[in-house]
Amino acid sequence: MQNFRPTFTRISGLSEKRRYPRLGIIRLGIKKQAKSGAEYPAETEYFVCPPEVQKIYGEKPTELDVMFPVSHIDSVFPQSLKWYGSTRGLKCHGDMLQALRWDDDKKNWQKRDCPCELLEQGKCKQTGILMFLLPKVSIGGVYQVRTSSYNSIVDINSGLDFVSQLTGGRFNMIKLQLKRELTETHHDGKKQTHYTLKLFYDGDLKDLQRIRLDTNYIHEDIYQLPAPIDENPELDPPDLIEEDEQVNGQVIDQEVSQVDDQVIDEAKQNDLIEILNELKRTDSRVYFGSKRLARIAKKPEDCSLEDLMSWVVNIEEFKKKGLK
Repeated sequence: MQNFRPTFTRISGLSEKRRYPRLGIIRLGIKKQAKSGAEYPAETEYFVCPPEVQKIYGEKPTELDVMFPVSHIDSVFPQSLKWYGSTRGLKCHGDMLQALRWDDDKKNWQKRDCPCELLEQGKCKQTGILMFLLPKVSIGGVYQVRTSSYNSIVDINSGLDFVSQLTGGRFNMIKLQLKRELTETHHDGKKQTHYTLKLFYDGDLKDLQRIRLDTNYIHEDIYQLPAPIDENPELDPPDLIEEDEQVNGQVIDQEVSQVDDQVIDEAKQNDLIEILNELKRTDSRVYFGSKRLARIAKKPEDCSLEDLMSWVVNIEEFKKKGLK
């Protein structure tokens, strides 16, 4: 009796596909929690890493050894303008020329001009998601980190392009350093400091020149990267929540400016306005109930960032006190 042998064992266009698994997400900040229970994002000067990465680099690393499995910038560092609205999923993305906006009625993506008023309002943000290997941790899959920083996006693109030019078009499987670096930024005449991302090659220039001349090092990349996890960063579950002893209902006016200096920029101001407007629509009694913050309740867009933070952080306090 002859053994059965299947006629077809491969699917054209599918069986030859290869994909790297995703091992984890590395973040650039944590969430802090005020006494009232309100949470807000806080930038850190270090990478917030999963346990297996901390085991190699320590609890608060500021530098990681990275490699890229493929030499396609669009694959390892996709970049676009993104708007999530109040939902977890992406609602619109574009490139400053054209965008695709999700239509809830038609259940598909519709083309439109880019940018729109959402960019000026701070609701749509430039976003890059970097996908990389951590060879000292594992080469069995990729990690990802998200950034909305103008300086980080420019510096990562610059680092990849620098190595690519020196090697004749290749940057995959070359050890680079991804660092958090203190950077002074200026926006609307205001000076701020942030810990942006920079990508360095810290090896011997002769090694790059040798790779450029040796064609054996240049090969076709057959592995694909997994699609980035693309959920609303405001709704992204944090790895760590720390209680902020400075922010509480009794000393909020004195302490909120310290929080502002550490973690909040102009984009966050728009987010707070959106929270307050949503509160106005869903619970007007809470929104207008505080005589102390009546000015904010009338027109939040004209208020300072400190006042907006006071409003959001103290909502639970006002509820407990019966809005007296």
